[in-house]
Amino acid sequence: MNFAVFYSRYKLLIFTFTIEGVVLIGALFLARLFGIKIFPLTTNIFRDVLIGTFWALLPLVFFVFLVSKKTDDIPIMGSLRKTIITDIKGLFSTTTLIEICLISILAGFAEELLFRGVIQVKLGILAASILCGFLHFLTPAYGIIAIIMGLYIGILSHIYQSVFIPMQLHCIYDFGALVYLKYFVKT
Repeated sequence: MNFAVFYSRYKLLIFTFTIEGVVLIGALFLARLFGIKIFPLTTNIFRDVLIGTFWALLPLVFFVFLVSKKTDDIPIMGSLRKTIITDIKGLFSTTTLIEICLISILAGFAEELLFRGVIQVKLGILAASILCGFLHFLTPAYGIIAIIMGLYIGILSHIYQSVFIPMQLHCIYDFGALVYLKYFVKT
């Protein structure tokens, strides 16, 4: 086993689990502080899994388009593609499929509990989406995409009155995007 690869992967996992753990604890603390009832997450798990999975398909299709060579000539998208392929793909290049799955589940659960379960309830969809963009800010273009994704997820959460749907959507999207990026996008 290559120790440098293991150490790099280990650092990414520790960093990710620490950040998402802090986000989760923050969500639980703020929910309690503001008296927001976040549990149970759903009253119809089967419906919410189907809806969350279905609505994850649109951003996944956009992601596949975004990392395709067709976006090279589109000014903002070309630079965003480059960031995703060099930085994000590089970060996750040593992770296993199980690790990608765990990261996706934790990110979907913790972040959506905070953004949709607490911040959106307290401050609204726009504020939750902007804060989501700041949390995901790698470049200005990436931050804008994260804000747009936050608006998309926030609107769905509002329409369906469910925190579980955004969690499911976020998990499926992260998992699909990272697997596609790791295994199917050539650098």
